[in-house]
Amino acid sequence: MRTVLRYLLAAIRSFLAALLVGAVITLFANTVTLAWELTQEYPLMMLMLPVSAALTVYIFQKAGDAYRKVTSMAIDFLHDGEADEAGMERPKVEGLHISPLMGVAAYVTASLSHFSGASVGKEGAGVQIGLAASEFCYRIDRKIFRGSFRSRGDYYLICGASAAFAALFGSPIAGCLFGLTFATPDTIRLSAMLPSVIASFTAVWFSSLLGVHVMEIPHFTELPFTWENAIIVALFALAVGVGARFFIILLEKFKERTEKAFRSAYTRAVVPAVMVMVLLFAIYAATGTNKYAGLSIALLYDAINGDTAIYAFALNALTIFLSISAGFVGGEVVPLLVTGGTFGFTVATIAGLPTPAFAVLGAVGMLAGGTNLPVVCFALGLELFGYNEPMLLFIATAIAYATSGKHSIYQHQRQVFYRQFR
Repeated sequence: MRTVLRYLLAAIRSFLAALLVGAVITLFANTVTLAWELTQEYPLMMLMLPVSAALTVYIFQKAGDAYRKVTSMAIDFLHDGEADEAGMERPKVEGLHISPLMGVAAYVTASLSHFSGASVGKEGAGVQIGLAASEFCYRIDRKIFRGSFRSRGDYYLICGASAAFAALFGSPIAGCLFGLTFATPDTIRLSAMLPSVIASFTAVWFSSLLGVHVMEIPHFTELPFTWENAIIVALFALAVGVGARFFIILLEKFKERTEKAFRSAYTRAVVPAVMVMVLLFAIYAATGTNKYAGLSIALLYDAINGDTAIYAFALNALTIFLSISAGFVGGEVVPLLVTGGTFGFTVATIAGLPTPAFAVLGAVGMLAGGTNLPVVCFALGLELFGYNEPMLLFIATAIAYATSGKHSIYQHQRQVFYRQFR
């Protein structure tokens, strides 16, 4: 009877938390979409880039540097929780608890980034908002049910991450797997499976009801499974995995160079912001398009439709590196998808392969390599991209992950078995 009651309470908690996460993610996702539409229509908004970079520095200086590290703090909390599942109060990481106000900071700074046209994503800030919302629910829970176990707080974090990722992409299975594995990719926390499933599906349902805007992938023709296609996809995935490794390494190098070159935090932010502004205006003057600004999602759509420039992946990657070096907030998931999709288009064009299918495989494979979450990306490929040929998709994500190395956009991830098997 106690077990049934415990599962029932866990289901209720995850359901209520997912309602809150679904609501705030709808607000955030629709704000990002509005910002992207405005920057496409009014390119002069990109003149705000240096000002937005300086404002972002100011906000985090006033709020505290920990406000930038919500996802890393959550990962550290979950790692601690894996060592001691119950009976302890949540320990402090870097001297601070996760605060619900961190979600407000993530929303404001990410909105500044997108309204000025910085080349960043939405998943990073979205997951931070979801984590902050779930922490808010946990605090209420502790007041109602005194003496809440430490593990219950961890489950709230897992549910918050699952619900946010699921609602952002309309992908409940990928969202569930993300929450269960983003802290430790080679370990699935099965004890949180039920709450995570409920949170993911509830958040997708409720955010859809509220009118959340998600990516709408164009229709494309898939590759049929043959052994010849399997070999081609495997070789292609090798190149994508290496590309993902270079993407993460170059991203880190850009950050390091910027930090070493300038002492002032404002200078470190404004200089690369000016550089990305000049680059975006130069691209706009040369091509007549502003698709490289903001989410750059139109580049992925064009790649799937077989209608983008062969050099698009390189230009897009450069705008991403400069934007993130400037400290703009948003995330790297959508940038990885766009870069991978345009890279897949380029490789397929040079090799004389069907570009739509390889643009999709490139997007999902690049994301698998950049996040170290191949199972999550496999599910995302099935749900978001509607890829119905699971064997080729699985080959692409597995090989791209295997060749990408240990680097990840989630720097605090812990891979328990990495040294034994890779």
